[in-house]
Amino acid sequence: MIFEVGDQVVHPQHGVGQVVKLEDREFESGATRRYYEVSMPGGSILWVPFDPPSFGLRKLAERSEIDRCRQILASQPSPLGGDARSRQSELAGRLKQGTIQTQCEIVRDLYAHGEHKSLYGSIAGFFRQTQNVLCQEWAIVEGVTLTEAAQEVNALLEKSRRTVNKLKA
Repeated sequence: MIFEVGDQVVHPQHGVGQVVKLEDREFESGATRRYYEVSMPGGSILWVPFDPPSFGLRKLAERSEIDRCRQILASQPSPLGGDARSRQSELAGRLKQGTIQTQCEIVRDLYAHGEHKSLYGSIAGFFRQTQNVLCQEWAIVEGVTLTEAAQEVNALLEKSRRTVNKLKA
């Protein structure tokens, strides 16, 4: 995917930023590559390779995609199996697919998993960061505050949890 200077983009692990330039850089000795320079809130800079894989970097979702996200977040979660390390590796791999729908599925599934086994350590941080990035994008696309976006996402996750509990009863 080609981005232009000024495009708002989403990095699945770092959040929403803006492409400020395209530049050739040498981060490894003798290996010059083209990178997007992405300005992140708070003044940090993210360098993302121009050539695939761009590690999930994508344009902001469309408003219609948020409607689909509402359905995903409120739907029945998929069970997460395996040991903690392989589970986190699998989820991180899915996150690199770079779609907001995948982010929603991961947040929903981890939220439900946390109901049965508490989330701790790196998986808890992964969940919080993924949910935070989702809420940042949601707020921008929907034109609401970050707090309002987080409240809606949490309400949808609770709806999903109640659906699971009804099925168990």
